[in-house]
Amino acid sequence: MNRINRNFKASVFTHLFCDPENERGLYNAFSSVQFPLDAPVVDYTLTDVLYKERVNDLAFTVGGKLVCFFEGQSTINENMALRYLIYCARVYEKLISNKAMYSEGRVSIPTPEYFVLYNGVKPFPEKKIYRLSDSFAIEQDGIQPLELIVTAYNVNKGYNEAIVKKDANLYGYVTFVARVRENEQRGMEREDAVKAAIEGCINDGILAEYLEKNASEVVNMLFGEWNWEDARAVWDEETEKRVEKRMNEKWQSVISDKEKVIADKEKMIADKEKMIADKNAEIVALKTQFNISSL
Repeated sequence: MNRINRNFKASVFTHLFCDPENERGLYNAFSSVQFPLDAPVVDYTLTDVLYKERVNDLAFTVGGKLVCFFEGQSTINENMALRYLIYCARVYEKLISNKAMYSEGRVSIPTPEYFVLYNGVKPFPEKKIYRLSDSFAIEQDGIQPLELIVTAYNVNKGYNEAIVKKDANLYGYVTFVARVRENEQRGMEREDAVKAAIEGCINDGILAEYLEKNASEVVNMLFGEWNWEDARAVWDEETEKRVEKRMNEKWQSVISDKEKVIADKEKMIADKEKMIADKNAEIVALKTQFNISSL
């Protein structure tokens, strides 16, 4: 049973994997430790009540021993360790009471693990590590006073296939996204590309039950999600062009200022040379006038 809170906006990724059974399967695909099917999973994904949006994609505990964080991303973000630091603190606030934190004895807390699943179109390695310490303003040798390590996996078609195939939902999600993009590359409009991918996956038994139940929502979510990313990409490109234009204008201004300084100096030199030439001519005239021979 899908237990998503329908009051909150979601992406296809969060909509598919928010169910505890699916969260457990997703974690097992990326972990060497396999939790049994009866291991309790409790969702702790953060939500913004005011804006009806999820703050992060997935956060959940498994067996009370682990707290897992997953983000599905189609854009590259080098600040994931910093973002996860903030998410993690907020989740632990939910997991641990204030009274326990101020008790004399040490409090046992679930071990955190952080994952990013990348399926964007820009080049990205099969696996990449983000460290919080890479963002520190001052580099420190030895043990870091605070560290958080995020493992990012490329889950596009053809990458990390052994991992992706461990979980049917993950394999289905990767296949579905790949088919949407393939349809677009063949010239389909985005909405048609999504609908054709849904129909094709259902016919092939890929995420069939999920897509049959949620076809219209999937179209709306993916269409809106990707259109937003396209718009942001356009804004980023326009911003880059504006910055480049301003830099060029500033550079041209600097060049003009330097050229003016050089021109002023050249004029000053020319004036001094003329003054010297005039003085020399005056001396020659005086010598001629008084018949003074050169020494």
